Amino acid sequence: MRFLRVTLLPLVALLLFAAGCATTAPTAAVTPSAQGHTKLVEQDPKIAITTQEVMALFKEVYGDAPLIQATLDKNDTFVLVDTRPITRFTADTVPGSIHIATPKFETDIPNLPKDKPVIFYCGGLACPFTKAASEKAQALGFTNISAWYEGEPGWTAAGNYTIIQTGPIKALVDDSAKGGFALIDARPHLVNQKEHIPGSISIPWVLWEQKKGLLPTDKDTLLIFYCGGHHCDLSHKSANAALAMGYKKVRVYAEGIPAWKKAGHGTWGNDASGIVEVPKGPSPTISKEDLHKGIAAGSLFIVDVRSEREFDEGHIPGATLIPDGEFYNNIEAVIAKLPIDKKVVFVCATGARSGGAFFALQDEIEDGNYKNEKGVVYLPYAVEYKADGTFEIK
Repeated sequence: MRFLRVTLLPLVALLLFAAGCATTAPTAAVTPSAQGHTKLVEQDPKIAITTQEVMALFKEVYGDAPLIQATLDKNDTFVLVDTRPITRFTADTVPGSIHIATPKFETDIPNLPKDKPVIFYCGGLACPFTKAASEKAQALGFTNISAWYEGEPGWTAAGNYTIIQTGPIKALVDDSAKGGFALIDARPHLVNQKEHIPGSISIPWVLWEQKKGLLPTDKDTLLIFYCGGHHCDLSHKSANAALAMGYKKVRVYAEGIPAWKKAGHGTWGNDASGIVEVPKGPSPTISKEDLHKGIAAGSLFIVDVRSEREFDEGHIPGATLIPDGEFYNNIEAVIAKLPIDKKVVFVCATGARSGGAFFALQDEIEDGNYKNEKGVVYLPYAVEYKADGTFEIK
């Protein structure tokens, strides 16, 4: 694999030197194969790539951006192919992988691009599918390929999370009496109260430090984090935080609750609106029409409570960024940024975080710590923001 072996290796060496080689490549001690294979596969050193090299490639291409779908879609550098059976792929695949199992080698490998590196992997050092896929690709004339023999077990052992899909989640929930896992909702508590996957624990990302004690004490417990779908990075942030705490089996249900509902699975919740206790007085929300009118008149102070990354990718012109975590961790600083002579409007991507920020401020308003006769409201709708400053309220 010329690209990875020639251009990537200097970068890998630099990254490993800078990190002090803190992460070592997995060895044969890693469970060889989830499919039951026990004989180690003979490796071709000319195309072999290590877990450290794959992680360095991720760092080069994705940087520190959360591995949500929008981030993964920007990858035009390499193709990562999971060659395990579909049940393994849906249960714990490496982020950004496509799936080509053994029965599809003949039809699907020929369709892979030849103008960029292709990395094949499977279930570990004894899994034969990586070798078989690599040999098939070479027979078809592919020259820019790598065999990641350590595969998913190497990725997990090196302290990374994997992606799980709806089917395996449903199986776990249906058989939850067996235990051994914890399903964690990383969305704001307000949204969790509205509806959540049965049996899941509410640990909002913005309250991670306060609530992480709810996680199981056994660091070998399988942890699965979810939030609002492929665009939502809360589950990814939570997964990384859990790994930093020493948890060894961490997965992200990237499809999240939209996919769970689309599959026809039920949710638990205690209020259809998601508002447990509606504050007295005027409506806590603003309509789409009134938001547009207020923007045109210049009568609104718009507070975007998303993350700095999301804000930088696109926001309502003139909006002020105050990430929702500050409403829970530094409310005094938030109040200092809010005006008293303009109506304050909280906005986010789905209406969840903006609602959470609104209700977090209510205690301060009731205690007289913040007074604004113009009012404070939030936008309860999904919003698509574009880099040119335009936006669409769904």
